[in-house]
Amino acid sequence: MRKLAAFLAFMVPLLAAAAPRVAVDQPVYDFGEVKEGVIVQHAFVIKNVGDEPLVFTRDPYTSCGCTVAALPKKTLMPGESIELVATFNSTGFGGRHVQKIIWVYTNDPVTPKLALTIKGYVRPAEPHERSGWYLKYELYLLVDVRSPEEYARAHLLGAVNIPLDELEERLSPFPKSLLIYLYDETGERSAEAARRLVALGYRFSRFLKGGLVGWQARYGNFLIEFGGEGALTFSGRAVEGGRYAVDPSRLLERYIVMLDVRAPEDYLEGHIAGSINVDTGTLPQWVASHIPKSAPQGARITIWCIDEDGSRACSAARYLRSQGYNAYCLLGGLEQWRSRYGGLLWVSSE
Repeated sequence: MRKLAAFLAFMVPLLAAAAPRVAVDQPVYDFGEVKEGVIVQHAFVIKNVGDEPLVFTRDPYTSCGCTVAALPKKTLMPGESIELVATFNSTGFGGRHVQKIIWVYTNDPVTPKLALTIKGYVRPAEPHERSGWYLKYELYLLVDVRSPEEYARAHLLGAVNIPLDELEERLSPFPKSLLIYLYDETGERSAEAARRLVALGYRFSRFLKGGLVGWQARYGNFLIEFGGEGALTFSGRAVEGGRYAVDPSRLLERYIVMLDVRAPEDYLEGHIAGSINVDTGTLPQWVASHIPKSAPQGARITIWCIDEDGSRACSAARYLRSQGYNAYCLLGGLEQWRSRYGGLLWVSSE
């Protein structure tokens, strides 16, 4: 009996030592201070420092406002480690000290529930600053389905040129939930374009009733960008109705102008579809000549200033607001946009 007791006294500590043990390089990540709307991301390194396989018994759980990427694997062998990427969206937390916890569940007998923490202070955004969430919520694609030559002579500000026969190929990278406004000179070609796109699954495709003929008759040359020939008068019989038609006032009451203030070479490398490259040095003159303050009744024009990190864009938006324009900068710039939405509406010039 004494021998059995001695054997058990010897073996129990050894058996207890042979177990998985979870460890983390930094259980608390303090991001310091960020502006409201910025995405905070951190990779926690989780390691098995025990002698047996460490198993994640369920998916991690996060408190509100924080998300985690999927675990790259469910089991860690002794000495093995993984990165768990956590993301905190600071939108809506302005003026608050936040502490968000990620719970990680394992078969570690000592720490079956590991707490990882992201904390810091979220400074309220200024009136001219908005996160990418707001731009994505308001975003649509304005498409001119005429030929490149017709488009070059005159087009609506911020419209992208995709001729009718190229629509399927050129729009294939874009989500089918996207709101698309289509137009041409009279509405005839854009009505056909809307029918084609809806049949392809782009169910929110609409064409502007009357096309440019109807637009000019109602609003004159407001928001029309002319080429080197000067102002034009559009002609033809306007298509005023039909399935998938929308009154142009619907567009005008939520019109977005995106101004990309980066260097031309950076813009050509890649930009949000529909954004216009404008030099910050000529921005005041450009806006004054392209977006008159004497807008038609019911018009609401929102200007978004965009750059890589938000620095120049936010200065530009602050200035435009001081001049009476409804202007915002993309907080955190395109870096934050890509962090949130990847390549959403991202195009590069050929």
